Amino acid sequence: MLKQLQVLLLLVCLSSAASAQFKVEGDVRDTDGQPLVGATILIKGRPGGASSNANGHYSLTLPDKNSILIISFLGYEAQEVAVNGRAVLNIQLSALESELRSVVVTALGVKRQKSSLGYAVSELAGKDVTGYGETNPISSLAGKMAGVQVSGNTAGPTGSTRIVIRGIRELQGGNQPLYVIDGVPAVNGNMGAATQWGGFDLGDGLSDLNPNDVESISVLKGASAAALYGSRALNGVILITTKNGRSRKGLGIELNSSLTVDKVSTKLDEAQTTYGQGSSGLPHRDATTANNITSNWGPRFTDLDSIIQRDGTMRPYKYIPDNAEGFFRAGLTAMNTISVSGGNERSSLRASYSNVSSRDIAPKSDFSRNNFSIRAESKVTDKLTIEAKGSLMVENVSNRPALTDEVNNIGNGLLALVGNFDQSWLQEYQNADGSYINYTGDQYRANPYWTLNRTVNESRKQRVGGSLMATYTFSPQWSASINAGTDFYNFNFENFLDKYTPAYDGGFLLLQDIKTKEDNYQAMVNFNTRLGKDLQLSVMAGGNIMKYNLKQITTEGKEIIVPAKNLISNFSQLRVIDANPRKEIQSVFGSAQFNYKDALYLTMQARNDWSSTLPEANHSYFYPSVDLSWVVSNSFKLEPGFVNYAKIRTALGQVGGDTDPYQLAFAYSLTGLSLNGNPMGEVLGDIIPNASLLPQRKTSFEIGTDIGLFNDRVGIDFTYYNEKTKDAIVTMPIPQTSGYGFAILNAGTLRNSGVEILIRTTPVRIPNGLRWDLSFNYAKNNNTIVALSDELAAYPVAEARWAGATITAEKGKPFGTIIGLDFLRNDKGQRIIGSDGFPQFTDGPVELGNTLPDWTGGITNTFSWKGLELKAVVDIRVGGDLFSMTNMTMYMKGKHANTVEGRDSWNEYQQERRAEEDANRDPSLIPQNNRGYIAEGVLADGSANNKAIDPAQYWNRVGSATPRPFIYDGGYVKLRDLGLNYTLPRNWHRKLPVQQITVGAIGRNLWIIHKNTPNIDPESNYNNGNGQGFEYGSLPGRKRYGFNVLIKL
Repeated sequence: MLKQLQVLLLLVCLSSAASAQFKVEGDVRDTDGQPLVGATILIKGRPGGASSNANGHYSLTLPDKNSILIISFLGYEAQEVAVNGRAVLNIQLSALESELRSVVVTALGVKRQKSSLGYAVSELAGKDVTGYGETNPISSLAGKMAGVQVSGNTAGPTGSTRIVIRGIRELQGGNQPLYVIDGVPAVNGNMGAATQWGGFDLGDGLSDLNPNDVESISVLKGASAAALYGSRALNGVILITTKNGRSRKGLGIELNSSLTVDKVSTKLDEAQTTYGQGSSGLPHRDATTANNITSNWGPRFTDLDSIIQRDGTMRPYKYIPDNAEGFFRAGLTAMNTISVSGGNERSSLRASYSNVSSRDIAPKSDFSRNNFSIRAESKVTDKLTIEAKGSLMVENVSNRPALTDEVNNIGNGLLALVGNFDQSWLQEYQNADGSYINYTGDQYRANPYWTLNRTVNESRKQRVGGSLMATYTFSPQWSASINAGTDFYNFNFENFLDKYTPAYDGGFLLLQDIKTKEDNYQAMVNFNTRLGKDLQLSVMAGGNIMKYNLKQITTEGKEIIVPAKNLISNFSQLRVIDANPRKEIQSVFGSAQFNYKDALYLTMQARNDWSSTLPEANHSYFYPSVDLSWVVSNSFKLEPGFVNYAKIRTALGQVGGDTDPYQLAFAYSLTGLSLNGNPMGEVLGDIIPNASLLPQRKTSFEIGTDIGLFNDRVGIDFTYYNEKTKDAIVTMPIPQTSGYGFAILNAGTLRNSGVEILIRTTPVRIPNGLRWDLSFNYAKNNNTIVALSDELAAYPVAEARWAGATITAEKGKPFGTIIGLDFLRNDKGQRIIGSDGFPQFTDGPVELGNTLPDWTGGITNTFSWKGLELKAVVDIRVGGDLFSMTNMTMYMKGKHANTVEGRDSWNEYQQERRAEEDANRDPSLIPQNNRGYIAEGVLADGSANNKAIDPAQYWNRVGSATPRPFIYDGGYVKLRDLGLNYTLPRNWHRKLPVQQITVGAIGRNLWIIHKNTPNIDPESNYNNGNGQGFEYGSLPGRKRYGFNVLIKL
């Protein structure tokens, strides 16, 4: 009986103890509803605690139901919350104001505390993407991030954007980073690009993303940061997070509208205004010889009152300022977005529709785009969360500007227009029979009005994307997720040149049909636990399968049957090219992070890829990374006292890279021709494949520090990095006697090293008053070609259309060396002039410059006062040479201001000769008397040159022989962005169902503060590949201004 009483008493005690304990669980999220991974949850006054898992979920057993929890996450304000008997307790933490302790999006979309990262990462908020009327969100990065170089061209709003992170790593290709949208890689290939012979910039994949859908953009620069993305992350990663409805309780509607005007921002600022149409200082004799409106070597404007034109009429002979500018119009872009969002504790939804309608400064160049997107998340059960996303984009573009030496490049057609000829006179572009009127005698440069009316190009693009992710939380420590995403687009392009078009007298039609699809399947398992009081462990492992498929059909038609009908059946000669490259990468990856007292973080990562584009013996490649972060200020009290935060970080990692499909064996296609009724085939391309290719590998080391001073009024980020890429894959030129033009091989080793500095400060911060935030970023990269294959003395990156210039990669020199013939000089550096008075040139190409900048940077000023905010971004590039064939053409055509020297005396000589000729006397008897242009330099004997020559012949011979006089420093300082926004006080609209109204004035590229390139925008390039530094026939630069309105209901 006594024993039974003891057992009963024991059960009562245990029951009492059990009833005193209490279990609580919930999610820890930020104010946007994003889960905070690794948040610490402690019981006030008691030992023990928990941490949130990959979904932000936690579970904790308490001593009683009235316990108080302390929830903290670095970069966020800690909270103390009384449980008060609640079994489910969700926590929302607000971010601290300091950027040094903020949370950023990292690889695989995981939000991590910036202080825990051992590598540099940059992030841009969505408001900095949408605030300036830019239709391409990627262009908005210019000047805002250290080590991220953003460039475009003059192709207008439908053109592509080039981004290079920490220098050139690949000898060929675009060196473009991987783009990931909400965890799913996105296709960002260029649909088409111009070469030195002509072409169009057909845009890229990311140019069609709706800027108003962007929540944030993060840039992962080094191998350690990007290693989990594998071979596609060789050139870094740009992570784009789109908006969702988590931060909204109930239903909300947001309207965002902007209307902007584009105007020509660059003019021919160094065009001569003294001489006009003609040659050798003489006007044309009659209408037949007047058929050249690009020769500016005529008499002074003060010498004649009128001059005959090709139609036989006499027109005033006077200088017409900016005579080509009237061809262009004011561009206009309207962008409107409406979004609906809402959410509660278990689900959220956001849907948006956006319309962009734009006309470019070039007449008849227009585009429209419609974007639809929807993103939903639901916590189906306490353990299962499902997130789905879908998007649809439809874009139509009419008459993209042709570039470089394309016959219908309107920039070329207007470039050398003589100063006395108004562009409106070109509107008489065809004869009565529809044939072409040639004003210039040039068969490769069309009248711009012929281009507008007798040529046309159209493109249509449809893009569909979507993803589905399911996350299951097994316990507070364990969770797993699966994610499937697809990105598909269909692109059609048509370029029609009607009969009689110069260089295409029989007409021409190009049709392209491109279908691209990329599927990604990914699975991950996450484990989080505390190893004692001070140490936390987070482990992740997963796998990925990427499948890429491209289907491209190109049809060319020549010899039109009936003019003006752009149907492929209307051409007598046809050629069809069909290509279907496919690619697959299978991967496994994993990471482990140790967190000691929120002060010391050690992260190890690894990935292995198996690529279908490499031979079986080499298609598997493994790359690890490790990074370490020590938050010194969390370990010691810092001295002196004004240093409130300090962190030291370092990272070492490796990432690989493969190549394009079908580089291992020959590929074949049908020619569209037949022999005896049988179809004829051909080897596709002229490249000899390589069945032994190795993967490219980049090894990266970086070390840096983040410092906060004066309670974070000043923040300093410093990074030094050193990267080496070996086994770079190149397509090498080979002798044509082989029957092929190129061979593919591993041929290069490149090194990039440099520093990045970001300084943030708040010079003025008055409570409830004025605040001034100032930031400056600086990046300097040193690039060297360490090694090239023995078969390759120098790799030709790009060739110019004129003057024999080439951009090369040569061992021991930086990438982007410009080579070509130069003026021959003696030991004193003086130019050597021949006995004929013309300069002599080197026997072979020599180094003339380099296209890489010395350094890049940006300055951002933000002034805010109550609801008013003024923000200005200055973009800086110092150094980097540019060969301007636009300026070269202006010299050769006598339009440049520097061509006036020697003209008056030479013209006097020629006028005397004509007078003799008109009097039926021998003009050769007129003495030259050393009249003309005297080239600077010395004769072979060292004496100064004093022989005068025809200045037109001088500049045409120089322009044909060497690019040297036309290579400029491509540096610039630009006012890139300017915005003034005002958020109306709530009491102004308190009677309306409106939460926020913000109106603003916006501007982009408003002012080129400094440049060294006359007559052109220094950012002028004809494509966004590696051949940066060549410019020809560029359209004028554009400046944009307008207003925007944001209304939240």
